[in-house]
Amino acid sequence: MTKNLLERRKFNSDNKIQDVRFLNVNTFPIKDAMQLDMLQKTKKSKPIYNYNALATNLIMNYTIFKTGDDWQKLLHKVFNEHVRVKDSVWFHQTVKMYNKDIHPRETGRYSFYANRYDYLRIGKRILDDWNNDTCVGKYLKTIYKQRIDKKEKSYDGDRMGQFDIHTYSKKYGGQFHFDVIGLKKRKILGMSGFGGQQVIVDFDTGRIIVVHSLDRHYNWKKIVLKKLKQK
Repeated sequence: MTKNLLERRKFNSDNKIQDVRFLNVNTFPIKDAMQLDMLQKTKKSKPIYNYNALATNLIMNYTIFKTGDDWQKLLHKVFNEHVRVKDSVWFHQTVKMYNKDIHPRETGRYSFYANRYDYLRIGKRILDDWNNDTCVGKYLKTIYKQRIDKKEKSYDGDRMGQFDIHTYSKKYGGQFHFDVIGLKKRKILGMSGFGGQQVIVDFDTGRIIVVHSLDRHYNWKKIVLKKLKQK
């Protein structure tokens, strides 16, 4: 099962496949990754928290495949029309660096960038969709209902002893973290990004917190968790 091949807890990485050192699913073409022999014999497992970048990149690539030539139109509809961002929001592209001729640059990486105010607008749109029970809101409520327990061995931070919404929440669903420790009765959605970036939406209080950072070395409990605990 893929839980034995992809897992941050077991292989200390969210972008590696087992012990294949050269392969990083954030920079390696997704088609090549999926053709690996070790992935051909996997079987469907029961729902389990198995944080990895391959699953997210698969969702991204499948969306690009289904939209085809309308991919840019979809991005415009989501970010410009629905969220109403003010500046550009852009996605990373994957590229196999050591053989660009055989594997040209692709458009299939999930990570995207926006300025701090547009991250707030994204958070506000998530909150509004939840409250207004739109199609997106119903989806968010569905993944909240279906969220699964992480069953982590420890909630004492990452291997560097640092905390964020990722390491200090007990449940996960649909690319989001839920059930903040000490606040599990509150409906709080969190996204955790590179360098300690955070987008957190508290549906019960209407509070939105965005951490726009380049480095993870900050006191998350002091500047984020403390604010979440305020009524």
